[in-house]
Amino acid sequence: MRLEPQTQAIMLLTVKFGKSNRNEAKPLSASEWGKFAAWLRDQNLDPAALLKGDIHTQLSGWIDRSVTAQRIQSLLDRGAALGLALERWQRAGLWTLTRSDHEYPMRLKDRLGRASPPVLFGCGKKSLLNSRGLAVVGSRNASDEDLEATACLGKETAQQGLSVFSGGARGVDLSAMLGALESDGTAVGILADSLLRSAVSARYRKHVMSGDLVLVSPFNPEAGFNVGTAMARNRLIYCMADAAVVIHSAAGSGGTWNGATENLRKKWVPLWVKPDTAGNSGNSQLVELGARWLPESFPLPSELFAAPCSASVLKSEPVCPIEKTEMPTVQRTCVSPVNSAQRPDAAISERNPCVMELYDLFLLHLMALLEERPMKPKEVSSRLELNKSQTDLWLKRAVTEGKAEKISRPAVRYRWVQNEAKPKDLFGN
Repeated sequence: MRLEPQTQAIMLLTVKFGKSNRNEAKPLSASEWGKFAAWLRDQNLDPAALLKGDIHTQLSGWIDRSVTAQRIQSLLDRGAALGLALERWQRAGLWTLTRSDHEYPMRLKDRLGRASPPVLFGCGKKSLLNSRGLAVVGSRNASDEDLEATACLGKETAQQGLSVFSGGARGVDLSAMLGALESDGTAVGILADSLLRSAVSARYRKHVMSGDLVLVSPFNPEAGFNVGTAMARNRLIYCMADAAVVIHSAAGSGGTWNGATENLRKKWVPLWVKPDTAGNSGNSQLVELGARWLPESFPLPSELFAAPCSASVLKSEPVCPIEKTEMPTVQRTCVSPVNSAQRPDAAISERNPCVMELYDLFLLHLMALLEERPMKPKEVSSRLELNKSQTDLWLKRAVTEGKAEKISRPAVRYRWVQNEAKPKDLFGN
């Protein structure tokens, strides 16, 4: 593995090689490197320039109590350790990417900025790192039902022409990736440990060789499992994808929970959650925090990647205003993807309520209300907790489109047109 001087300098400054002792300088973290790299750029200094010349002279204007010139020099003096490591990694077919490489995942740089990993190690087809796809996460000790649903989700993702992004761990991660790969799809495994071992594993090797799988890690390819690195890796899974699905999360704790709630706080990608009735499940709590239930019919990519639904109109509902207390019943079956041309406009049951237009959402509730009896505009507004002007506007549109009918006597009321689909038909019941 022959490295360009710039890549060599970045790796010496940011990568840990083997076991370290207290006297050794600690490699720069992603945020430390981001700050230092920005300063180098402002000084028109290339990282490779640090490999020659006097460090103290070059860094005369650099002031940081943690990232000192002495620490920089100590890290750059690890050339022998880097050479030995590179020889091992090269035999396994590993490659490296830095943030300046054009194949580095653009979504990581866009979403994490200076906090994105300065170096990525990997094996497989690099171009998959920038493919469109769905992150699938969940427990290592998932139930058989969850694993079956996960494999099916991986297959559906592949059928939509998307990649699966996951962590490569046993359980949900592995099931999602294999579900896609065994359906002639592609997958990106973002590993927290043991990249070198995984790269030569029989489980992955054929998929890597075929160009359908890429394994990548921001950590030393020989590093073992560590809770801290696993937690740090979770954010990369979300940030490299276009949307994410949580299969099962413990309530209030654990890697899946922490990763999902961080994504909701940072608003990196839309988050979907598989309906789960297990007693220890935190899935419902994730929905309360802003995630959305994954519908039975696999959404189109445009729906999966849509922005989170807005609660600005249905003011009392902080998340998705449809059936907030009831979890949809989902029995997933692996089916061929539905072409958008085959999806009738009336089939609202195939669309996730959170990504509908708000007017469609209003119609869904209006049908249920007016099925009971004709209602006054004020009553519709009150029942749906909408402001009066918005209600009047949408009722007028519903009448214009022939979905509702205005009755003027003895008082203005609205009723649903009988030949229009009823709510129960829309849900397929």
